[in-house]
Amino acid sequence: MNEIRFYQKPLFKSLVLGIFLLGIYVYDFFQGGLLHSMFGIGLDLVMFFLILWPACVFFYAQFILPVNTWEDRKKIVDRLWLHFAKADGPAIFVQNGRLVERKEESKKKGPGVLWLDTASAVATRTDKEFKNFVGPGVHFTDKDEKVASVISLHTQNQKIGPEKDDKPFDALKENPTEEEQRKFQEVQDRRKAVSAMTRDGIEVVPNISVTFKIDAEPAKGEERGSRFGFHKDSVEKAARGEGVSASSKPEEIKHIAWNQLPALIAADLWREYLSKFTLDELFSASLEPLREVPQPEPSIPIENHRQILMPGKSGFFTRLLKQINNSFEGHLKKLIPEEPPIADKEEEAERQLPGKKTSEQKPQTALQIINQMIKARLTQAAVPILDESGRQVEGFLISEEFDTLNERGIKVFSASVSSLRFNPAIEKKIVQQWKTNWLINAKADQSRIERLNAVTKENGRQKALQDHALTLSEAILSARTSDITLIVKALLQSTQNEIKLNDRLLRRTTTEIEDMESIINWLESI
Repeated sequence: MNEIRFYQKPLFKSLVLGIFLLGIYVYDFFQGGLLHSMFGIGLDLVMFFLILWPACVFFYAQFILPVNTWEDRKKIVDRLWLHFAKADGPAIFVQNGRLVERKEESKKKGPGVLWLDTASAVATRTDKEFKNFVGPGVHFTDKDEKVASVISLHTQNQKIGPEKDDKPFDALKENPTEEEQRKFQEVQDRRKAVSAMTRDGIEVVPNISVTFKIDAEPAKGEERGSRFGFHKDSVEKAARGEGVSASSKPEEIKHIAWNQLPALIAADLWREYLSKFTLDELFSASLEPLREVPQPEPSIPIENHRQILMPGKSGFFTRLLKQINNSFEGHLKKLIPEEPPIADKEEEAERQLPGKKTSEQKPQTALQIINQMIKARLTQAAVPILDESGRQVEGFLISEEFDTLNERGIKVFSASVSSLRFNPAIEKKIVQQWKTNWLINAKADQSRIERLNAVTKENGRQKALQDHALTLSEAILSARTSDITLIVKALLQSTQNEIKLNDRLLRRTTTEIEDMESIINWLESI
């Protein structure tokens, strides 16, 4: 890139122009009389300070910030005069949920300005209370109004748990240095944040990940608004839901941001559900899949969900009506049989096989069920109920975690538990057990595949027979005669055409087509 010469820079050009104009002004001063010159200077100063300077300030204020109304332009002019008088407030830019400001800028106490990009929102406050909750755009703050919370409108992914190279079960070395003690404590803090115990007392340390954002729909098409989604009520809920960690030591008090809550709730749910399963169940596909539960209508207030979904005791008439209804449904199914939905190819094949019942869903591991329950508790109003052994029981549970997130203006999309870590001795046992069972599991998979192949072949054979029968039926109908000779001839010609049009059948034939041709010729000669 070519270096800009000094005489090409705007500062040099402005300096030369200023000197030139000053020279003209000085020349005019000495050319006129003293009294005339003094009067002209005074008049020039009055015109400059009362008209020219304010007009220039107002003119250039139009290009400082992207505003549209005269009221906002006036506020920009006011803040420029306050800046000249050293009485202005903070001028802060917020980009992707982060403050961009000069050093000590936020400590100013005069009227200021906030400029937010399309992915940011801000809550402001006074010394006593929250004041405004604003989204993308330019906003003007009053005297003593400060930024209370900055909220990103992006979809966020929060992860907690050990880092990739952490060894949470390693003990601290003897005679450690301060640096080693600090790193050891950091690893143990990450371990404690997600550590949980199985029902048989085995500690498991995973990584927990949650994807979420502020509960707001993005603007679509030609709609005005943020493409990330901004809703004032959700921002207010998130800002008011922030807090501080309780501690007796002032230096240990930490600010708890709004976006730390989902992962903390997921960690508590992980502990709750892991305690229902044993270590063997964690990776063994031996548990029944969870059944879906009905969700309440969105129009029904959340506080009324309990009355709708919680199971209650049924009376005599309720049980009687239910029995009558079941009886009617049974008769209706006999009159109008309804095929069950097809979940996958294996289920479809087994359903179509004569005398074969619809296959059940595949068993799941405890880890799969835990992941499903954590996600359900964070994203659904109603969730299944698991007993102390992790088995689903009748009834529904209202998710308090979903209610809490909804009250904080947060919408969760997904949550997962992965990268499980165990004590080295336990991990060695799991690996040994896997080596012992892998052959049994492989043989079970082989048996399932062979059964699926057999079912598929039988279905294919049945389908081929049906198609062939349909073709022959169409040939008989197209013949439109009761003469047996003509009917046989039509059947042979239809079969011959079917073989010729199917390359697979054609490859498998030898003299069949010629034999059928001979029979057809013989029939024609009769």
